[in-house]
Amino acid sequence: MGSATGSGQKLFYGWIIVGASFVGTFFAFGIAYSFGPFFPAIEAAFDASRSDVALVSAIAGGLLFSLGAVSGPLADRLGPAVVAATGMALVAAGLIAAAQAATLWQIYIAYGLGVGVGAGCIYVPVISALQRWFVRRRGLASGLAVMGVGAGTLVTPPVANWLVQEHGWRDAMTWLGIGVGVIGLLAMLLLRHSPERYGLNPDGGAPPSSEAPPGPASTLREAIGTPEFWLLSGAGLTISFSLFMPLVHLVPYVLDQSMTEATGAWLLSLIGVSSIGGRFLVGILADRFGRLRTLTGVYLGLAVMMAFWHFAVEVWALGFFAVIFGTLYGGFAPLMPAILADIFGVRHLGGILGVNYSASGLGVLGGPTLAGLIFDMTGGYGPAIVFAVLSLLLGAAFLLAVGARSRAAEVASRQPE
Repeated sequence: MGSATGSGQKLFYGWIIVGASFVGTFFAFGIAYSFGPFFPAIEAAFDASRSDVALVSAIAGGLLFSLGAVSGPLADRLGPAVVAATGMALVAAGLIAAAQAATLWQIYIAYGLGVGVGAGCIYVPVISALQRWFVRRRGLASGLAVMGVGAGTLVTPPVANWLVQEHGWRDAMTWLGIGVGVIGLLAMLLLRHSPERYGLNPDGGAPPSSEAPPGPASTLREAIGTPEFWLLSGAGLTISFSLFMPLVHLVPYVLDQSMTEATGAWLLSLIGVSSIGGRFLVGILADRFGRLRTLTGVYLGLAVMMAFWHFAVEVWALGFFAVIFGTLYGGFAPLMPAILADIFGVRHLGGILGVNYSASGLGVLGGPTLAGLIFDMTGGYGPAIVFAVLSLLLGAAFLLAVGARSRAAEVASRQPE
């Protein structure tokens, strides 16, 4: 990195890592979450059912989460820049290849696999690498980095919708692929593995005191041997099943209510901007009431909002749904990694977080696809929404069980031997 990143620098290079991580999460989630504007055009172009088209986004979303178990440890070995840059190149290539597709199965391969595998090589490597560059300001740095998720969801859908309306879905995917390939790839090349390798310390100052009591340092094998890990993985599965239903099906749902595609894209953007605020609001609540308790409240609130969606048939009601849903959804992204770090430590967090997200990937794959299948069979989303509500309630029960086990362990530790 040269002298520009030495001890005399004014800007700690860790903040460059934060910026690169923001760009990484922006494109990884922004593209994966922006299939909605392409949905009607692809449905018409290939005369496909909604379940068939929804499977494209479900494959991409499922791979985004599930590949963290591979990309995280791989980044530890090869470096985050290599893995994340490769992922960004795959996202760009997937978009450009999908634009040339002559059949729907080619969309599955190009967009589903290309974008999915590419995005799955970005998120866990950039977030796990970021943890090494900060100790005292890790929360702030992580919060700024994952704001890219909300910003990507805010910006990309209306841009994609505008490109589709002005130039058609094929040219829209091509231009997005070029943008990802230029901006995203350059940003990923700025990533570095750890400050110590470059003669720097976390936070840009002195390293943590060696006299500080060590925190938990569970290995992946130790973590997966605990009930807490599986309960948290189950919670990730249930919430992901429900979260991606509106993100994929909100645009076609809006069209069913005789509204425009632009309205659907606007609602997706509203979810995105609300999720940005949700990261801060939910974080404040978590500091006051505890992370597990706050995340449980997020699950219950999402269950209520999913039920509300079933009855939302006017623009104002859908806007209200988008704001509250987005705020609660934004709180989930930083809380789950923080809870995993609290319980298992950060030394092996990349692998632990990656495997936990693999369970979420199953939910991302199943939720939108099942919703599309139910629509094809019944002509409505009602039964799928009911299933999503029950799924969220089950996830809340998993979190309550984790909390109960933690309290029991704390009480046991206080008992005299």
